[in-house]
Amino acid sequence: MRLLVIGAGMAAAYLLQEMGVEAESFDITIVGDEEATCYNRVLLSSFLAGDSAADELQMLDDSAYLGSVRFIEKTRVVAIDPQLRSVELDGGVKLSYDQLVIATGASVAKPDVAHTTLNGVEAFRTLADANKLRARARAGAHAVVVGGGLLGLEAAHGLNALGFMTTVVHRQPRLMNRQLDDEGAAQLERTLASRGLHFRLSTEIVELKSEGDRVTAAVLQNGDVLPCELLLFATGIQPNIDLARVAGLETASGILVDCNMKTSAPDVFALGECSQLQEHCFGLAAPVREQAKVLAKELTGVAHAGFFARNYPTQLKISGIEIFSAGDPSAAGESIYLRDEQTGIYRHLVLRDDRLVAAVLVGDKRGGTWYSELISKRINVSAFRGALMFGRSASESMQVAAVAA
Repeated sequence: MRLLVIGAGMAAAYLLQEMGVEAESFDITIVGDEEATCYNRVLLSSFLAGDSAADELQMLDDSAYLGSVRFIEKTRVVAIDPQLRSVELDGGVKLSYDQLVIATGASVAKPDVAHTTLNGVEAFRTLADANKLRARARAGAHAVVVGGGLLGLEAAHGLNALGFMTTVVHRQPRLMNRQLDDEGAAQLERTLASRGLHFRLSTEIVELKSEGDRVTAAVLQNGDVLPCELLLFATGIQPNIDLARVAGLETASGILVDCNMKTSAPDVFALGECSQLQEHCFGLAAPVREQAKVLAKELTGVAHAGFFARNYPTQLKISGIEIFSAGDPSAAGESIYLRDEQTGIYRHLVLRDDRLVAAVLVGDKRGGTWYSELISKRINVSAFRGALMFGRSASESMQVAAVAA
């Protein structure tokens, strides 16, 4: 069985991991346009900051099943022909397949600002991007990061660690506005500011200034000018769907799939950030891993329950600051807070009908996985409500004490 995978990123790595020894029964070819293949993009900011080495990003070990996998690096697929079951590479070579997996990922979504092709205007998406940014590092140089979400803050931390004087420009009034509430975002901003980052919120860049072909400054809506030798876009992602769209596959924001990861073309699947199930696209690692589990079973003929979108928790560490968010912190319900401004710890739990519906943790994410479990399983917390803020161990101790009494 000839299995062809377009894209050599995290999605492809997860798929191979999930297929395991079953991969040996396939003739697998993976085509990727980067020199590096199957590395962990989640660790790119850590690599940028110098906290991780490049070899620590590699997701595939020397498992025996990799012997059946052929990697074609630094090569783009330029066309898919679902009728002939073949793809064309940028050198004109055509490859046939029995089953095709499109795992083309996503690109940085750039705002509509003129002169984004200037020297010094970059994106942060690949290992090559990270190496390019590290090569530009110069103590005291000014950098502007556009975007105060996950990508932007991780990139800003990396640049700050490299010695750039870094300012984050975010069009929303709070950082990580999709994951944090107002107070949690304010706590995160204060802590990051104490570590050297600068922020301009509720605004956006309207113009870039340059000398020759090099960017020198960014102009904000109110006319303020931010000097910068480096302007980095980290404003979210846009699924890479052009190949699929031109080939006649059904697309919307992403490549449309069903719960088996099948596209509208026979024996063609989509996986990862390029895919869309119903109205949902996927930018976190957790759902992509779940998709890969489903697709591995689908390809190998193992029964499965299918992939279904749900609310996935966010957990990460930025400049040493732990962050966890699950559920919708703006949801109606009763709020419980824990605040310790001296240590930078903030916790906000939202309960409704004796069930946890949201959790925001800044500065200390211990218990986050348990909170996520409580939310997803809709567990009644009335028996340990008084200890809920302090995590699983304290809550279990309260229940034991209540039984003993």
